[in-house]
Amino acid sequence: MTSTSADPPALPGFDTALANAIAACPSTHETFDVPLDDADGMVLARTIIADRDVPPFNRAQMDGYALRHAEYTTTAPMDVVGMIAAGQPADIRIPAGACIAIATGAPVPEDADTVVPHEWSDRGTPVRFTRPDVKRGHAIHPCGADARAGDVIVPDRTHLLPQHLALAATVGLTRVTVIRPPRIIVLTSGDEVRPLGASVAPHQIRNSNGILIVRLVHRLGALSATHAHLPDDRQKTIDTVGHAIETADIVITIGGVSAGDRDFFPSAFEAHGIDMALRGAAIQPGKPICIGRAPRGTIVIGLPGNPVSALVTACLFAGPIIRQRRGDDPTHTWRTLTLREAVRTNAHREVFRPGCAHEDGTVTIPPWAGSGDLAHTAATTGIIALPKSAEPI
Repeated sequence: MTSTSADPPALPGFDTALANAIAACPSTHETFDVPLDDADGMVLARTIIADRDVPPFNRAQMDGYALRHAEYTTTAPMDVVGMIAAGQPADIRIPAGACIAIATGAPVPEDADTVVPHEWSDRGTPVRFTRPDVKRGHAIHPCGADARAGDVIVPDRTHLLPQHLALAATVGLTRVTVIRPPRIIVLTSGDEVRPLGASVAPHQIRNSNGILIVRLVHRLGALSATHAHLPDDRQKTIDTVGHAIETADIVITIGGVSAGDRDFFPSAFEAHGIDMALRGAAIQPGKPICIGRAPRGTIVIGLPGNPVSALVTACLFAGPIIRQRRGDDPTHTWRTLTLREAVRTNAHREVFRPGCAHEDGTVTIPPWAGSGDLAHTAATTGIIALPKSAEPI
């Protein structure tokens, strides 16, 4: 750590900064219909109702023989009068003292109340059963045991997982109504930054921040994320930010949010009437983070330009805002872990460092050369929160 200078008293700590940002960025909970294949991970907006009993018939749970429990015996063989496969109707009458072969998943005939598995028989024709203590209803999944027609089987605001999509398919749905995740535009800036694949001079750098934040917001739940790079040009920045505000739900800028002569994003925010809810936070790295809202409702998040600062602030602030916009709980989930080695902190700011959690409940924070040191994040798996402290902890 190189900076221990005190921050202005008005600069909020992390919890207050995030609360202010969340309060200023309410979700519209706009909905749309999507095919089941595209709904995984989204938040359900309309309850899924059973269109019929589930299962819709008494279903055999094992391969075996369907019969009347009152006629079951191990002392004499029983005639086998047919076979019902899965997908076939069960419109057959079983004569007195007889049984019918049945496959797993097949409907059980109305006059049968028990399925005896093959393993409890000699599989002959006629068949002789070998187990004396078969219970009535054995190996039958009763009609309506899972749900009755009209029952809620997946409530709204459920974060959809594959099993929920399978339930939707079970009740005949091919599409579901979900809360639309946000569409995001990521803007990087700087004449020194070159696009991926382009040649670089010794004084230039490659654009790693663009792919870093685009892929991160996809992981955080964005519906889409596109990236554009801007030169150090005031009017170009104002025009591009304006277009992004008109076409996206969230605009994330990277860099250019400090007070330098070539930091044009603040001017663009002012030009487009952004109501800033957050102008910096007492955190390290990421102090220059800013968040606001455009008159049309678009959220604008200004991340610092150093890559570790961009990564940390995107996780800390953009993540909860994206989750809230898609209908999820924006709250961070923190775990208390033990540091394997002492780490230098900051007496005036909360520190948030990329680190690696281990299965034994400990965590390591790799050494770094500051917030420009992206390489030190290669072996990290999450963000570690460290309290303000004048001494290492």
